[in-house]
Amino acid sequence: MKKIFFVLVFAILLFGIFAAAEEISVSPEVSAAVDNAVGTDVEPEVSGFIQDFVSKRGIDAQDINKIESVDFDALPKEVNIENVGDHNLGVYEVDYNNEKQQPEKIYVVAYSVEQLKSQGDLIIAQDKRNFLAFGHSGEMSSGFLETATGVATSLEKGYVMPRDGSITAVSTNLEVSEGLGNIEIIVYKNGEQISFGNTLDAGVSGIKKDYDVQSKNTVQFNAGDVISVYAKAEGDVVWKDVITMVEITTSD
Repeated sequence: MKKIFFVLVFAILLFGIFAAAEEISVSPEVSAAVDNAVGTDVEPEVSGFIQDFVSKRGIDAQDINKIESVDFDALPKEVNIENVGDHNLGVYEVDYNNEKQQPEKIYVVAYSVEQLKSQGDLIIAQDKRNFLAFGHSGEMSSGFLETATGVATSLEKGYVMPRDGSITAVSTNLEVSEGLGNIEIIVYKNGEQISFGNTLDAGVSGIKKDYDVQSKNTVQFNAGDVISVYAKAEGDVVWKDVITMVEITTSD
């Protein structure tokens, strides 16, 4: 199912006039279909904007199956919104059939610019995922990996977290030249090992990889915590070119 997303911005003026970006010609049939679908509890201005958008998309009145207000406590995954609330935002789902009579969805997001000037980020992912890059070029023995800037981490040095969040994934790629044993990728938070990382079998030479994921809030961190990574070889192993990514997930 193809999903189309549209953010419709409008400003609340002194006399309750809503300013649209452009004039749209709405047929009486589409207007009536939208009014019937959204119900009488929806502001006329909001209904008008939905009518405009539906007309702009070229959706015929007979193809509209349903229009309903979206619950802010159960937003669809397709609608990623933060720093706004139901006092200044309206989200409406328009279900319709396309020209091939296949069901499609449109989310019309309408919000007040005037009320959101101080809100900061407007339309962003509820769960933001970022990646911390660690690695080492060339052969190495057990030791701390370097950051993307080429600075070696330690128990005290690493990436400083600017927000609260969780460590949700660790992945590693490296090359084993020879040896017998394994290589463990250890993640540290404030100099203390967390119970989450990678283990790679170094019993056979070649390119090795490992990746592990876990639910958010399993391993949490606070703003100001330091994340670093240590590569520990067990056995007689010759290895090189380590690339490790630590995924962090934050919600604000």
